[in-house]
Amino acid sequence: MKKLLLLFLVFATYVAQAQYFDTGQDPASLKWRQINTTNFQLIYPDYYENQAQVLAQKLEMVYDFGSYSLKYKPGKISVILHTQTVQSNGLVAYAPKRSEFYTTPHQGIYPQDWLEQLALHEFRHVVQIDKLNAELPKIIEAVLGEQGTALVFGAYLPWWFIEGDAVVTETALGNYGRGRFPSFLMEHQAQVVDNKTFSYDKAYLGSFKDYVPNHYQLGYYLVAKSRERYGSEIWEKAIKRVGTKPFSITPFDKALKLETGLGKVQLYESIFDSLATEWKNTDAQFVEPSLTQLSQKNKTYTNYLYKHWLNIDELIAYKTGLDVIPSFVRINTKTGDEERLIIPGSIFEESVNFEGEWIVWAEKIPDVRWSHSGLSQIRILNANTKKMYSVSPEFKAFAPVLSPNLKEVAVVETDFSSKNYLTVYDISSGKMKYRFQTDNNNYFFSPVWLNPHELIYVLLDENGKHIAKVDLRNNEQTLLPGTELGKIKQLKVAGNNLYFISSYSGKNALYVYDLFSSEIEQVYEPRFDVAYPAINPKGTIALSDYTGDGFRIIEFKPKKTMALNEVIRGSWPLANSMQQQEPGVVDFTRVDTTEVFVSQTYNKAKHLFNFHSWAPVFVDPDDYEFLPGVSLMSQNKLGTAFTTLGYKWDTSEKTGHFYGKYTYKGWFPVFDFEVTGGKRASQYWLIREYQNQEGQVVKRDTTLQDYKWNETTFNANMRIPLNLSQGAFSRLLQPEVEYQLAHYGKEQSTPDEFNSGNYQSLSYRLYYYQLLRKSHQDIYPNFGLALEGNFRHSPWQSNEMGQLAAAAATVYLPGLLKNHGIRLYGGLQDKSSGNLFGFSDAIRFPRGWTKIETEQLQSLSLNYALPLINPDLSIGGITYVRRISATLFADYANLQGGYHGGDAPTKFNVDISSYGVELLGDVNFFRFYAPVKIGVRASYLKELEDVGFDFLLSVDFNSL
Repeated sequence: MKKLLLLFLVFATYVAQAQYFDTGQDPASLKWRQINTTNFQLIYPDYYENQAQVLAQKLEMVYDFGSYSLKYKPGKISVILHTQTVQSNGLVAYAPKRSEFYTTPHQGIYPQDWLEQLALHEFRHVVQIDKLNAELPKIIEAVLGEQGTALVFGAYLPWWFIEGDAVVTETALGNYGRGRFPSFLMEHQAQVVDNKTFSYDKAYLGSFKDYVPNHYQLGYYLVAKSRERYGSEIWEKAIKRVGTKPFSITPFDKALKLETGLGKVQLYESIFDSLATEWKNTDAQFVEPSLTQLSQKNKTYTNYLYKHWLNIDELIAYKTGLDVIPSFVRINTKTGDEERLIIPGSIFEESVNFEGEWIVWAEKIPDVRWSHSGLSQIRILNANTKKMYSVSPEFKAFAPVLSPNLKEVAVVETDFSSKNYLTVYDISSGKMKYRFQTDNNNYFFSPVWLNPHELIYVLLDENGKHIAKVDLRNNEQTLLPGTELGKIKQLKVAGNNLYFISSYSGKNALYVYDLFSSEIEQVYEPRFDVAYPAINPKGTIALSDYTGDGFRIIEFKPKKTMALNEVIRGSWPLANSMQQQEPGVVDFTRVDTTEVFVSQTYNKAKHLFNFHSWAPVFVDPDDYEFLPGVSLMSQNKLGTAFTTLGYKWDTSEKTGHFYGKYTYKGWFPVFDFEVTGGKRASQYWLIREYQNQEGQVVKRDTTLQDYKWNETTFNANMRIPLNLSQGAFSRLLQPEVEYQLAHYGKEQSTPDEFNSGNYQSLSYRLYYYQLLRKSHQDIYPNFGLALEGNFRHSPWQSNEMGQLAAAAATVYLPGLLKNHGIRLYGGLQDKSSGNLFGFSDAIRFPRGWTKIETEQLQSLSLNYALPLINPDLSIGGITYVRRISATLFADYANLQGGYHGGDAPTKFNVDISSYGVELLGDVNFFRFYAPVKIGVRASYLKELEDVGFDFLLSVDFNSL
């Protein structure tokens, strides 16, 4: 019974998110095609035909390799290609079953084609989840549909295994992969050597106090080291046991104990104990050269990235951290003082450069409506005058670099068809001046100007990364000899020298290439990692040097360099060990570009419904809530149409409703159609009068009276969510119109004044918010504004429902100390009604009070939120507490309205208020990855001289 209860609790927190995993929509104008191979259905925009043909071949190449070590060949799966997004990502979901590829590469990828990386990594997720599905008892699919598999997958398999196994696969089946990527591997090394090995719960679930490397990195070490010790079969057996024992409490842990004698916590401790010994022994051999730390010592984990000497004593850097909103800062290296220059918008990876006193970066600009679309904006800021210019490139643009004369900016561009360019724009006019593309459509990284006519950059081809240059006058490209050095990035020209970061030695170290002699020397080998060289005119070099507390800035003067032939080439013993357990490396060069699969139109109209899941509870798709009842769910593969059908029991009203909802997001407006039918319940104020024998009123009682009625409603809603985010603020403007048709029927308890019949109403809503970006430790944004206006009325009918007009505003301000925050709220509402039934309130009541019908309502609220402690406390594997915070609040409202009953209407005008505190814990239960906010609210209701308590609970599924 306990096992079944646990499964139900996990289901309650997970099933809603598992069903409605909506990544967004592509522009409505796109026309779609499909290719069906033996194992894949590719769905893609019609202009992406050639690329889809090649990708289809590569996916089929991966199929046997990617399924080998899990001993399972999955069924056919759909792969949707999002070609216009500014994101670079991929995912696999199972409710409904599909994979999604975001085809735009980014500047941080390892030396392999981006779509090949996605094919290797994401297909492994397909194998994982399909293998689990094959092992599950059929009763789970019968009761829950596809979301049953998603439930067990997300609830029992830790995310470090899911992602770590995929990283191991991409590494073992290729010559690169993140397992041979120093910046991916070094964060755990620095954390363990400089600080300590965290507990399992902290290493997996994170912290507000310390920086914790992500579950991809954790998972790579745990999955790979376990395979090295116990053989590759360990994870195949773990998935199999989870599938065959889904009703046991800890099937994954049990599988590990059967194979290793250790549970996942003990396995983590054993592996990281060995790694700590290895890493500390290596670190003991490191001799740090003479250097100076330029950045100040921070209390929390902080990074200084993208650096530039403004003059011989001042640096500009991009500062991030746990308690820092990412921003550009000016650093006085003599005094250590810092000045924040600007909080930029969301910056593309490896896309910041400098020239003189100018900063240039590429910012992500989301499409105003479509989540899977967007472009870039090039920002150019003068660090002294704060004057800013912008250039709008034609395509998605990365890694901008200003020309020495400050008249042009060169960028790496990728269009919607995955064609890669090196483009030069004129800054004053914004017009394109030059554009270069290689014959093989190679991708470019980290361009820098060599002179007014030549650019140097990193080039990716089938053999890896190289340094190359192009003459813009004749589009002639030259590969610089001897530069096949693994992962190469962050080029910097200084005179006749080209400085860059390379992983050649197994660490990201600083090298210099002599542009005359073509000789390469290692300039600086770090303890863990270095990045972003900045060359001072006085002959010193500043580097971002990684430690357990983040990237600090160091300065040194090169005294002794090492010729490249003296540098010991790095080896990757763990990655190589994983490769030996696989059938070989996938040879993507065998793709036959003349082979063509049959393709055909993918008709959007014919694929609006895809019923994939059902449940013995009712799932609310909007609020991620579940209620007693049943539900049937549909989501189409393009993520444009969502359907929920079912029956739900309202636990607060103790009434039941039939329910149906259809949402369509494929056009510019979003449309919702909703039908409900069943009983409703509420309360009203009742005056009871007691008379003596002479008919005189001798006593009056005012009580709340329960009543029920029958209700059938139809709602049609149209809204336009406009994403106006740019710069430091996220912004949303959403106008909304809703039509409602309702039929009300009386019950025995329904008051006489309640008018039954048919009612129509129209509602208009305008919502806007503008919120400053937050740091990891902030509870509220330091600045922000949210505005909302509502108007509801009932035209065209004799059954008048009255009308409602309301306006509300929320303002966010910084608190007295760092990470504290203030939230102010104010709302006004005027409501008229011809009977007991009217429109529901649009503004907030004071906390702790039960809502009652009013005609006028004014509401004010003040919140002061502050973190109390970040304990990182694990309680027996059941609860892990990352943070405890408090919110002090004061609420006030003025209520005006009328009582029902008695000989004559009686008006009231009262003030109500509440004061109190909310104590919230950011916790994880049963080591489930999605964090939960749980706590209690204590409210003192001044006018009643009463204290009330409320239980608070919310789940953040955005972390999954």
